[in-house]
Amino acid sequence: MARAGWLFQLIRYPLRLITKDQTIVDGGDEELATLRRTPVVYVMRSTSKADLVIAQRACRRMGLPDPTEPVNVNGTTVDRVLYLEQSQSRVSAQALAAFKQLMSAHHQDHTLDVQVVPLGIFWGRSPGQEARAGNAMVGDLDTTSHFRKFWLALFSGRQILVRLSRSVSLQSMAQTDDNDSVLAHKLARVARVHFVRMRHAVAGPKLSERSELMTQLVATPALKKAIADEARTKKVSETVARERALSYIDEIAANYSDTLVRVLDRFMTWMWSRIYNGIDVRGGAEVRRLAQRGHEIIYVPCHRSHMDYLLLSYVIYKEGLVPPHIAAGVNLNFFPAGPIFRRGGAFFIRRSFRGNKLYSAVFREYLCWLFQKGYPVKYFTEGGRSRTGRLLPPKTGMVAMTVQGMLRGQQRPVSIVPVYLGYEHVMEVSTYLKELRGKAKEKESMFQVLGSLRKLKNFGQGYVTFGQPLDLKEFLDKAEPQWRDSITMGEEEPARPKWLSPVVNQLAETLMRRINDAAAANSVNLTSLALLSAEHHALTKEELTSQLDVYQQLLSEVPYSQQVNVPKESGKALWQLAKRTNKFTITEDTMGEVIQLDEHNAIAMTYYRNNVLHMVIVPALVATLAMAREQFSLQQAIAHVERIYPMVQAELFLSHEASDIALWVSAIVDELLRQGLLSGDADELRKADANKPQSFRLQLLARAANETLQRYAIVLELLQQAQPIARAELERQSITLAERLSAIHGINAPEFYDKKVMGSFIASLKQQGYLSVNDDGDQVATAEVGALSDHIDELLDGPVRQTIRQSVQHLLKPEGD
Repeated sequence: MARAGWLFQLIRYPLRLITKDQTIVDGGDEELATLRRTPVVYVMRSTSKADLVIAQRACRRMGLPDPTEPVNVNGTTVDRVLYLEQSQSRVSAQALAAFKQLMSAHHQDHTLDVQVVPLGIFWGRSPGQEARAGNAMVGDLDTTSHFRKFWLALFSGRQILVRLSRSVSLQSMAQTDDNDSVLAHKLARVARVHFVRMRHAVAGPKLSERSELMTQLVATPALKKAIADEARTKKVSETVARERALSYIDEIAANYSDTLVRVLDRFMTWMWSRIYNGIDVRGGAEVRRLAQRGHEIIYVPCHRSHMDYLLLSYVIYKEGLVPPHIAAGVNLNFFPAGPIFRRGGAFFIRRSFRGNKLYSAVFREYLCWLFQKGYPVKYFTEGGRSRTGRLLPPKTGMVAMTVQGMLRGQQRPVSIVPVYLGYEHVMEVSTYLKELRGKAKEKESMFQVLGSLRKLKNFGQGYVTFGQPLDLKEFLDKAEPQWRDSITMGEEEPARPKWLSPVVNQLAETLMRRINDAAAANSVNLTSLALLSAEHHALTKEELTSQLDVYQQLLSEVPYSQQVNVPKESGKALWQLAKRTNKFTITEDTMGEVIQLDEHNAIAMTYYRNNVLHMVIVPALVATLAMAREQFSLQQAIAHVERIYPMVQAELFLSHEASDIALWVSAIVDELLRQGLLSGDADELRKADANKPQSFRLQLLARAANETLQRYAIVLELLQQAQPIARAELERQSITLAERLSAIHGINAPEFYDKKVMGSFIASLKQQGYLSVNDDGDQVATAEVGALSDHIDELLDGPVRQTIRQSVQHLLKPEGD
């Protein structure tokens, strides 16, 4: 039973010395608060005294009742821990008797509410190897022999995972019509299933031998057909085509090693503590819940840095989940990093499959195999790292293959989890800026890795937020109710129905928006936002901290989304945090401190500002209207944002729909009124008096939208004066004008004249009906373009507006005039 005996006392102190555990409470602080004020009974699988020692230590640390002490229920003493082994053993029978006793007590006392908490102890996280003819069942290291437990304590005792699942209220169960015996058996049955699923969520399916995997894949009907097609079209023997397919599998497939993951865990725990002040992790409980329910988990993070590969896998492991298999660019498959990445779960993918049907078929079958076996997967929809700090337009290849995996008869529910990764320092930023200026991207190599390691230092805070998961079946049911009609099996190629491309595009767009929904504002990106909005990129300390207060209060009172991470610190505290990163120049005179960005740092800091630009762009648009007009109404502010929002939404992946704009703008106006940046009422709003500091704060807020509006003004002016114009020529001339405007007015944002950003705006104009295409394929502006252009011109500073008009006229002036 759970009470401490002589063996417990004998091993208790040695285990304290040689073991260390990580405890995860699924319900977090809210669950802990409930368990601390109500009677608690734990359910465990193993009767091991070593497990009980670990459970006691973890529970005491969490402030929970000691598992070795009995619980008193209405004058009756019951063991605090009840054991439910998979087999019908004596201890399981005792647990059932105790459940009946507890249910009876609840029927007698309706105020009683005992919480039953499943408690899992995992000595290591190895899934084990799959038998050649076996199924992908999980390893069972939580119920092992005494001899094996001894060796586990010696070699894996520092990596014990303790999982306390969400509690079950016996009071709510007692309110059903079932008798106590039925309820006890039901509870026991549910608990047993729960432990099996918990084991799967923690360790994952058993691993296949790599050679066995290769043999299995080439024997699938789909690859047999692809090999035959390769032999016929390339005029080679099937043996040669088969060897080619095997070489592709060998190039692609991961070779996951639990031993390496354990070593990397220790190394990365040391490394993260060395280079980061901390890692803020949010949303893991929901992912654990989905994994516990048997969902196939696909992680879709944004891509800022090479650090992303390591950081996200490390966080997932520390959240008590299986490290995912990671889709990595084949450019990272260089010695010795490639073999290490491969054993850490990386599988390698070529940048393009075009013209190689066999490679495409092999990769598709491998991905489907991962899904069907239950391995979690991670891929970056942006394709590469963002050089500007914004989300890049998604590459839809992996997303399409995920949907096609559903069309191959995937039975397990699939949940796609968007993940936001943020940093107060990205070590590649200086390299990104060189590439944006035209320098060729350096090929990854061991020397480049070693060079990066030399730069490791204190990088401030890291942020990992698991966003709102997307249930793929539910999404497909809404987007294409008849999608199941396209399911293919056997040797048939995965279907490519007409609806696939638009649905995949919609899915990719939704995922990017959900990544931005989970964004984290921090001291560095908010300080960058303030300084880059100031003249000469300089503010006094008082002006800066006041502006940080504006952002913090605005994002807290009118949050961009439910998942968004907003700092709780005041402006003064945020500046002290940002100051530690040494990214800002501080000068001091008799009047106080001035914080500024030199020319080089100003360009670099646009990267960090762009991480959160989507969170402040709509408040900034409201502020631009306030700065442009003497007075305006709430309805005019709403109409102003509604007019520009579709283009901004497409560019920055904003998740709010058009129907949300009125309520959102109303809340923003209320907050600006509360802070004193606006005055008046809904019918007659004015900016703060020019003599008050709030007027300057409103101006800084408005300038967050300046570069976006200036870029829009360039394209719209060109459209009016140069139509009809070819799409490529429109983009080229827009970039030329943006570079000129940047040089004249000191705009140091690389994305200001980025081709992808320009292209996104032009595509959005077409989608919104501002552009049409004539018979020659040229872009022609509709009548509404003039009104939109005039509206945006009203929001620009006079000198900027004049530069744009004169530059367009000069660019379009015939030669010789």
